[in-house]
Amino acid sequence: MTSFKALLLACVLAPLALSACSTSQAPGQYSIKTNWTSSFISKVVGGQAMPDGVNNWSCQPSAGQNPVVLIHGTFSTTMYSYGALGPALANESLCVYSMDFGAAKAGDWFQGVGAVDDSAQRIADFVISVKTATGRDKVTLIGHSQGGLIGFYYLKMLEGSKHVDRFVALAPSVNGTSIAKTPDRKLVEYCLACADQHPKSELMRRLQNGPITVPGVQYSIVVTKNDLVVLPVEKQFVQEPGVHNVYIQDVFPGKRVSHSGMLYDRDSIGLITRLVKGEQTQPSTQQVQAR
Repeated sequence: MTSFKALLLACVLAPLALSACSTSQAPGQYSIKTNWTSSFISKVVGGQAMPDGVNNWSCQPSAGQNPVVLIHGTFSTTMYSYGALGPALANESLCVYSMDFGAAKAGDWFQGVGAVDDSAQRIADFVISVKTATGRDKVTLIGHSQGGLIGFYYLKMLEGSKHVDRFVALAPSVNGTSIAKTPDRKLVEYCLACADQHPKSELMRRLQNGPITVPGVQYSIVVTKNDLVVLPVEKQFVQEPGVHNVYIQDVFPGKRVSHSGMLYDRDSIGLITRLVKGEQTQPSTQQVQAR
């Protein structure tokens, strides 16, 4: 990014800076961004490539836990999506890793626009790198929005189940979204991933040919009823045996949290963290069905 861009952005966002650039950090812990804007400014102005605590390649997973791989969504990066969740997980003594992918061109502020199957292959290669670095046979995946779709695609279509023990999908576009305009990649110039997330895209047809889930992986899906991006909301769930589908509002009644807001909400982060660690969630030990 040029110095002019940085100066211009800083001037535009200056009124927000004092509140938006805030972080939460206890002594000896990684710094947690408090909102999306804070993460955005830290990346495009401050040059922070990854959230605190993410991609610590000397980290050794604790007993009973595998390394965690984060997958961001459309028009996003790891920094924007996981500026809070990434360090929150690292503060739980988890080894957390991620990469940015799907940029239309180098240096783009917003990524995740490339074809979903291409991005899934990049994640597949990254998982192997994480396994090699940590010496573990399996990883735990977290995917938000398109990142959730990529996770499901990787596990089923690229034999990712050989490398993954647990998958936590956050507001996943696993069945597409009604806001996508066309299923035809040939009709889009910039966001191939947007076409792939149309409910009638060729990629969706391939993924939904037979069961979406595969044996050997523990699946959890976390959804907010206030989502206005992946619609209809109930289609974010996968109604297959063994899938733990949960609305945030069933655990925290009255909670208002958006599609991306769940990634910066303290209660939601706590819920996600418990699922990542394989712990039970409230209000019950039974699967929460979509409704």
